[in-house]
Amino acid sequence: MSAHWEAATPTLTSSEHPSLLYDYYGFPEEAYHIQYPCPGANDLAVQIQSTLADAQIHVELDSRRGLDHGVFVPLKIMYPEADIPCLQLSLLKGLDAKQHIELGRALTSLEIDDLLILGSGFSFHNMSAFFAQETADIKMRNEAFQAWLIDTCANRALAEAIESSG
Repeated sequence: MSAHWEAATPTLTSSEHPSLLYDYYGFPEEAYHIQYPCPGANDLAVQIQSTLADAQIHVELDSRRGLDHGVFVPLKIMYPEADIPCLQLSLLKGLDAKQHIELGRALTSLEIDDLLILGSGFSFHNMSAFFAQETADIKMRNEAFQAWLIDTCANRALAEAIESSG
């Protein structure tokens, strides 16, 4: 999963030989020639689709979409031989936390040995702001966000409970 693909319905790539999406700009020319010829995982996509259907989550399969840089860049670093089957699962448009937590819970019921689920992306992805000159105000806001993020992710007193609406 990467922060670079959102769909109205959870969608899985299902190509036997996924292409790559060079969904970035402004990088050196060689960045647009990176190759990662991993095999796809259509059987796994169908198994995930079935498992999520058991949890009342409808999933689409997309045999045309390639892997975006949020997937192929970390995998190229982790598995440079491109010798593991890969697929990508979209995020949901609107980025509703409750829906994503339910999706994650449903994924935990997959009974597959040697399955790696990788989520990639920064907590902050406004690249123009990322490279902007730092001011005292920006530094203060960044430090406050960083402290909040660390507390939210690491504080054992916080719970992942989903409140029921009703």
